[in-house]
Amino acid sequence: MKVFLDTNVVVDFSAEREPFYEDAATIIDMAYHKETSLIISSLTIVNMAYVMRKVKTREQVTEKIKQLMALCIVSPINRQVINDAVASRPSDFEDAVQYFSALQAGADLIITRDATGFKEFGLPVMTPAEFLARCER
Repeated sequence: MKVFLDTNVVVDFSAEREPFYEDAATIIDMAYHKETSLIISSLTIVNMAYVMRKVKTREQVTEKIKQLMALCIVSPINRQVINDAVASRPSDFEDAVQYFSALQAGADLIITRDATGFKEFGLPVMTPAEFLARCER
């Protein structure tokens, strides 16, 4: 299964945000053990680094980026993704960009803590807890 992680889940893991860290770390661990394939967008890496620079050292941010690069497929944000997002006339443009990036990368579902911006699209959307319950870990 190819799972797309929204930025909030990646930041939960990288910044060790409670009470969300454990679920995010469990999903990352699933990729480490080859139980699922994770996809993140290039936008997610940039946003994660921006948020983390306020709470972690440069070295810690760099280390988290390296960890994610070793475990995740990175889907690009290209002209087609932007055009599709604009054409969809979304209520949340950033979520539309994430959605079309996930779609282009062949994701089976999106994991996010804020599903509202993805409801107008076709891929299934789950919270980290819902996904983990589905996987029965």
